[in-house]
Amino acid sequence: MLWKITQNVLTTIGVLYAGIHWGLACIPGTLLLLYVFEITDGLLLFYRAIYIGISLGLGYVMWMLSTILITSILGFIFKPSIDTTRVPFLSFTSIRWAFVSALDRLAKPCVHQMVPSWITDFYYRAMGCKIGKGAFVSSDRINDAYMVTIGNDSIIGSKVIITPHIAEKNNLVLSPIIIGHNCLIGLGAQINPGCVIGDGAVIASRAIVPKYTNIPAGETWAGIPAKQIKKKK
Repeated sequence: MLWKITQNVLTTIGVLYAGIHWGLACIPGTLLLLYVFEITDGLLLFYRAIYIGISLGLGYVMWMLSTILITSILGFIFKPSIDTTRVPFLSFTSIRWAFVSALDRLAKPCVHQMVPSWITDFYYRAMGCKIGKGAFVSSDRINDAYMVTIGNDSIIGSKVIITPHIAEKNNLVLSPIIIGHNCLIGLGAQINPGCVIGDGAVIASRAIVPKYTNIPAGETWAGIPAKQIKKKK
C-alpha cells in the first residue's frame, strides 16, 4: 500500500515536472517566433506566412536541442554511480534511478529524431555512457546510459535495446553492460543486464541476449534467446 501511494505521488510530480521541463525548452523557439512576428508586421500575408513557417520549423529544432541540453545537464548532475546491485523498489537508489530514467524519457523523442549524430553521442556521454573512439551509435533505445560501456569502433545498429535494469520479485536489479571493441550489434537486437560482449563479437539482428551472458571475443550469436552460431576463427 505504501509503495502504491509513493508511486502515485511521484508519478503526479513527474507529470507536472515534464510540463515545466518541456516548457523551459520552448523558450528559445518562442523568442524566435515573437521576434519574427514583430519584424514581419506590415508585410504581405504570403511573405509573412513564409517567415513564420520557417521560424516554427526552426523553433521545433531549437526545442529538441534545448530539451537534450537541459536533460544532459540534469542527467550529468544526478546520474547515480552504481555497480551491480539489487534493491527494493521503495529505496533511495530506486527513486534516484527512476528520476534519471524519467529525465531520459523526456529527451527520448528528441534523441529519436537526431540519432545518429554527434548531438546524440554528446547526450549519451553526458548521461554517463562510455563511448569509445570511432564507435557508431544508431539507436535511441539505450537505457541507464551511466551503466553502459561501448568500445572503440563498435557499431550499435538502429533500434537496438540496451537495458541494464530488470525487475525481479519486488526488487530493482541493476547490472552494467559492457560491449567490447570492434563489436557489431545488429538491427533491433536486445542486450539485457549484466551482459559482457567480447571484442569483435557479432550479435545478429533481432537477437535477444539473456541477462548475465558473457559472449567470448570474436563469436557470432543469434536467435531468441541468443546462442552461439559461429566460433572465433
